[in-house]
Amino acid sequence: MKAGELALDRRRARWSCAIVALVSTLATSWLAGAPLAGVPPSGCTSIAAIPVATSIQYGAAIQTIFINFNGMGMGCADCHTTLGGTVFPSGGLDLDPVDSPSPYVNLINVPSFDAPELTYVVPGHPEQSLLFQKVNCDTPGEQARMPLDNYGGGLSPEQQALIYDWIAAGAPVGTTNTIFRGTFDVRGFDH
Repeated sequence: MKAGELALDRRRARWSCAIVALVSTLATSWLAGAPLAGVPPSGCTSIAAIPVATSIQYGAAIQTIFINFNGMGMGCADCHTTLGGTVFPSGGLDLDPVDSPSPYVNLINVPSFDAPELTYVVPGHPEQSLLFQKVNCDTPGEQARMPLDNYGGGLSPEQQALIYDWIAAGAPVGTTNTIFRGTFDVRGFDH
């Protein structure tokens, strides 16, 4: 496949994501009568048995999940993109490093577009971070688990644990530098 065809296929996938996300959001809001904001997370994947990652490079680990979480070129940025400023990103969150120098600035201490009382990433507090809730729980604090409809096979428990550990370590833009974090720390929502 030529580079131009690959770029066109990726744009088609992103447009499909945007349409599915819009329809799903409208249907969820209409059927429920109200957004799910503030609902305690439930139906969460247990990450308790996954070894704690103590050295995590944001660009190599976390941002890679955003652009290619399944090793087949599918990532969060397929839907969470502005396509170079031509569309509104799904959920108002742009995770596409092509659109913005780093999706990092769109996450840290930034209120959710759909539920401003929730914050995407609260450094040091994954349990308060909507990003972790959205990738880890069937019913997060707002709307539905991401990737929506298990797009691309979804995130593995190891990837979910990596996001948890990165946030717990302060969500740095560089590399986490946790001198000590006990393996006895409770991780995740379902224990």
